[in-house]
Amino acid sequence: MKSLVKNLGRKTQVISAIMGVIFLTLEIPVASAHTTLIASNPARNAVLSKLPSKITLTFEDLLLTLGKTAINHVVVTDPMGMVITSGIDVVKGAAVTDVFKSGQATSGKYSVSYRVSAQDGHIVIGKFTFSVK
Repeated sequence: MKSLVKNLGRKTQVISAIMGVIFLTLEIPVASAHTTLIASNPARNAVLSKLPSKITLTFEDLLLTLGKTAINHVVVTDPMGMVITSGIDVVKGAAVTDVFKSGQATSGKYSVSYRVSAQDGHIVIGKFTFSVK
């Protein structure tokens, strides 16, 4: 009986060692860093003939949403520094969209700033410009 228990103990140790080696050699995905902006419409540094009706920013990862609580924001200011986005940011998957307030678009450089939260909770802040001729 002692010999049976001793053999089972050794087999358990061998199996544990083999499982440990297997787990160490498996490729375990590394958590990605922060999400990044992969596309925008209007695009970064674009020169447009007219101002579109909205802006959409698309990120590499899904954005976090908390019901009706707004946690992802995009703000566009015109060449005079006036905010032209409505403040109603709509998130769908990895994209956030905001419509521009109605009004007359002026020629010049528009500034885009954003603050978004990926589903992993990391906050990403950035800015870029585009122009209207």
